[in-house]
Amino acid sequence: MSELDFRKQLLLNEFKTMSKGKDVNEILPLMLAISNKANQAGIVFTKSDCELIFEDLKPSMTPEQQQILPSLLMMLGNNS
Repeated sequence: MSELDFRKQLLLNEFKTMSKGKDVNEILPLMLAISNKANQAGIVFTKSDCELIFEDLKPSMTPEQQQILPSLLMMLGNNS
C-alpha cells in the first residue's frame, strides 16, 4: 500500500485498528466516520486506492466482511 499518500495511509491504519474484531454491522459506521474524516481533510480516495485497500485488508477479514468491503470502499472513492 506504499502507493497511497501518507495521509490516506494514516486514515486506513486508523480504520484497520478500529475495525479489528468488529462484525459487518459495526464496520459500516466506522467506514462512514473515516469517510467523513477524509472529506474534512480534503482527501479523496480513487477507485484504484480502494482496490489497494481491499487487497491489504482482505487477508485479515472474515468471508462476510470480504463480501461487503468492496461496496463500503466505493463509498470512500470517487470512482475515478
